[in-house]
Amino acid sequence: MNTIEGGPLYKGVQRALLEQLSNGALKPGQLIPSERQLATEFAVSIGTLRKAIDDLVEQRILIRQQGKGTFVATHDRERLLFYFFHLVPQVGVKSYPLIEFVFFQKALATTEIAQRLQIAVGAPIFHIRNRLSLESDIVSVDDLFLEQSRFATLTAAQFRDRPNTIYNLYQEAFGYTVVKTDERLRAVACAEEHAKLLKVSPSAPVLTIRRSAIDMRGETVEFRISTVNTASYEYFAELL
Repeated sequence: MNTIEGGPLYKGVQRALLEQLSNGALKPGQLIPSERQLATEFAVSIGTLRKAIDDLVEQRILIRQQGKGTFVATHDRERLLFYFFHLVPQVGVKSYPLIEFVFFQKALATTEIAQRLQIAVGAPIFHIRNRLSLESDIVSVDDLFLEQSRFATLTAAQFRDRPNTIYNLYQEAFGYTVVKTDERLRAVACAEEHAKLLKVSPSAPVLTIRRSAIDMRGETVEFRISTVNTASYEYFAELL
């Protein structure tokens, strides 16, 4: 098998495409060049080029549209709802949440946050809190943690007044495209500060979801802890 830098040839093509995505040569929502054009550019066969693109489609970095071509994935409400939002009513269908901004502040990374973001303990971070509602019911308090050096120019106003989803903000304003998440769930007694926002009794049983949002480079760009009131709602994930 042909190799580039010690790996399969199609992996070399993938790395080249990812570099174009990272440096802005290929932008979110853009139609990528035809397979023939890319095969010529990278001096590989159509079969090798197609395997590289197939893998990127599987990773949700690229999206194929029948009869139109292959596009760079763009984060929007539909993509968030389908791939990244997992709270649904016990009876009913999934819907997009109402998101209420609570605060945006600077902080220092705790041991857990540092491990998740792969930064030093005590490194500067942003701590952002949102409250989510579904059908007028408050269901979740989300605490987001971002490394300040990655998002140096991010402001509270920019985050609060974003015109699209949070992941779209990361993608459009900072060049970080979230392609997958790693989630861990546990049942805990609700902390007092979250109980007030959720309007439940202190120490009421809640579900916490610890999510690492991972970009196309395999790096964690956001760590999030969601505290969920599951009295009428539950976690639902459809495995594809």
